[in-house]
Amino acid sequence: MLMIKEDDYRKEIFMETILNKYATNQISYYVENLEAAARAHSALFGSGPFFYMDPMTNKNVNYRGKKIDLTMQTAFGQFGGLQIELVQILSEPNPYAELGHYGFHHFSNWVEDFEGALREFADAGFEPLFTMQSGAGLQVAYMDCKEKWGHYVEIHAPSVKPFWEMIQKASLDWDGKDVWRKLG
Repeated sequence: MLMIKEDDYRKEIFMETILNKYATNQISYYVENLEAAARAHSALFGSGPFFYMDPMTNKNVNYRGKKIDLTMQTAFGQFGGLQIELVQILSEPNPYAELGHYGFHHFSNWVEDFEGALREFADAGFEPLFTMQSGAGLQVAYMDCKEKWGHYVEIHAPSVKPFWEMIQKASLDWDGKDVWRKLG
């Protein structure tokens, strides 16, 4: 007979609760080639259109306790009610490579209280893989849930909602053409 300690049971419930508490609004993939991945995702799922940005270097990244510069390029599209983020990393060290493969990397949750959410995840046994502050001042953390669930969970404030609404709105009348679009 399997015996579960009460503390382990409570911790298990708490872990599920923190994921149910926040709205998942994005699925993110770590990709080798941004444009090829966008076109393939669109062809398979009908997602899109995908808006891409020029590569950016963020110098405000803390990766497992060490400050690093992270150069990445991203593209964003829409799949039903979820935003799809594609991420290509152009620098080393590369925290995205920790999963050991390209493909699904994390889902993203909006949190009203960033510091409070960090504490909740820590209380449930999850520490950040990395944290960063965007050029626009957005605090972001990628919580390391790899051992438990096989992926990461991104948390940040909903301050980018207007950007995400623009991506979603573009998908509503989209005719399936012009999949790859420069943001700007």
